[in-house]
Amino acid sequence: MQGQSERLSDCGVVSNAYEYKYLTDETVPLKNPVGESITYAMESGEDPTPDTDLLQWLGKHALGAACYGNTNLVPSFCRTYTEITKRQVLAVHAAKGSTKISEWSPGSPIYQVLVQKSRGAIQKVTPERIFFVWLQGESNALASTTREQYKEALRTLCDGLKSDLGIDRFGIIRVGRFTNDDRDLEIIAAQDEICREDADFVMLTEIATELNRQPEYMNPHVRGHYSAKGLEALGSSAAKGLCKAMK
Repeated sequence: MQGQSERLSDCGVVSNAYEYKYLTDETVPLKNPVGESITYAMESGEDPTPDTDLLQWLGKHALGAACYGNTNLVPSFCRTYTEITKRQVLAVHAAKGSTKISEWSPGSPIYQVLVQKSRGAIQKVTPERIFFVWLQGESNALASTTREQYKEALRTLCDGLKSDLGIDRFGIIRVGRFTNDDRDLEIIAAQDEICREDADFVMLTEIATELNRQPEYMNPHVRGHYSAKGLEALGSSAAKGLCKAMK
């Protein structure tokens, strides 16, 4: 969800959509690039650039802006959602790459920053509905997390977000292939199963594994990450899935 694409593509403002910026406590018209880099101390950090030491950056920051100021999926998601629903949207980009789901568990440092930023956004508006959108799992595949372990972590995270933020649904963008072995299948199965078993969860799109097989949708410079075109496709497909689920 942080986004690590290869270029900045569509920078047009999304009609009827805004982004909340925690560091300035303001809402701004939504467009690429999105996000803001926030340290664990809830202070302004450094946005990732091609020269950034990512390991050092990850150790300092709880949340990050889209890498290198390039395209992220949030504008595409909100553009499709607002076009279909005619609703106004306030988006909160609260993401960080290279993280396992345990790092987002309620009570963790990242979770606390996520909640604080999200509460700032909620205080700006009177939300009719609050949706949480999740695209994560590659790091857990690398760590050989089992499907039951991952499902339990998803339920714990969802319960925390319902309690702390009052989310209505937990939307999942099903993860793609990263390890290209059975470890990926454990995470994919966990996400599929929890959306079938638990009404709090909704599967937004399953196209990531299809995009993995098409080079134009993948970042040519960073293995396993999506291109700008790929993130835009994921965002639009996920928004259609949410609209369908909410009918």
